[in-house]
Amino acid sequence: MVKARAPATTANLGPGFDTLGMALNLYLQVEVELLGSGIEIVFSGVRDRSIMESPQENLIYKAMNFVFKQALYRPTGLYIEIDNDIPIGKGLGSSAAAIVAGMFTANRLIGDCFSPEELLRWAVTMEGHADNIVPCTTGGLTVAMVCQGEVFYQQVKPGKELQVVVAVPEFILSTERSRSVLPAQIALPAVISNLQQACFLLASLQNGDFTHINKAMQDMIYQPLRKQFIPGFQQVLQSALEAGALGAALSGAGPSIMAFTTSGQETVVGQAMEEAFDGAGVKVQVLYLKPDMQGVHYY
Repeated sequence: MVKARAPATTANLGPGFDTLGMALNLYLQVEVELLGSGIEIVFSGVRDRSIMESPQENLIYKAMNFVFKQALYRPTGLYIEIDNDIPIGKGLGSSAAAIVAGMFTANRLIGDCFSPEELLRWAVTMEGHADNIVPCTTGGLTVAMVCQGEVFYQQVKPGKELQVVVAVPEFILSTERSRSVLPAQIALPAVISNLQQACFLLASLQNGDFTHINKAMQDMIYQPLRKQFIPGFQQVLQSALEAGALGAALSGAGPSIMAFTTSGQETVVGQAMEEAFDGAGVKVQVLYLKPDMQGVHYY
């Protein structure tokens, strides 16, 4: 039997599209055991089972099967128990967690045939982008780079006082729909602005200097296009900042909005975000989280 836990992630952090990501202390837990025959999938505490019902559609099973095929291994049967606390389709890396957990449990079942680096590369290939996969695998705040098919990353450990507040709307926004509005061409001034802000944000979080994070988390390219899918988006950001947030941005593809705070400010910021969403007619669940520094692990 193998048990693995993979964290939720928040990606982009404003300007760091497909590059910056942070693991959060909210988890998908998977327990896998070999059976004599058949595939049995059991759910425990899953909030939304919509993409997990059948083996053919279950992303965890698909990720496991990918690894099995690479090893030329065919299990006689599998028991998969899923305990998921990560909201699905909300911009918190639920698919990345499923892929990472599936690949790592499969690899352990067959005797760790593959290195973590190989699993990471395959997970990025399956997901299509690295910004959630990398922090889910390694933990912490990460900057990811894909070059000639290889995945490279650096991990940053943010200050212990950093808190993450996430307002999760009740509706789902698929990554595909959110990406459908992205432009094929981008004006040079916007590119320069995002590069400056992404680099400044990363250095600020690494150094623990949060003074200008609110400016560094502004996105000139993607959020202005994606906010059309999220009622009250601009007001939620503004309310978070006015309540004392260090900075706020769309979490991944959305619709969730995340905000950085320091200890003691998180409740006030969360309430302000919830009230702003409520004013736009959107019900939300507010999550009070911290960076996860471990990433996927066995337990």
